[in-house]
Amino acid sequence: MNQNKSYHIGSLLILSGTILLGIMHLAIATYIPNMTGWGSPPGKFATVLNEIMGWFPYILSIIQIVIGTILVLNSLLKNKQSK
Repeated sequence: MNQNKSYHIGSLLILSGTILLGIMHLAIATYIPNMTGWGSPPGKFATVLNEIMGWFPYILSIIQIVIGTILVLNSLLKNKQSK
């Protein structure tokens, strides 16, 4: 893959993962006041993710950020080595 293309795809993955993570945190913060109790032992955060079925987008956003960071860093290191 072209280094410049890898850099742009990585940047896009970081951006989309960050936006998705922010939206998930907004959904969690919006739902927490509607809860009646603390829920199960993991706490409110895990309980809310279970109730709104938000585990998949939450994990997906983290994976996007990690893969995007790897692509950007890899592109930058290859660009530095080639100069």
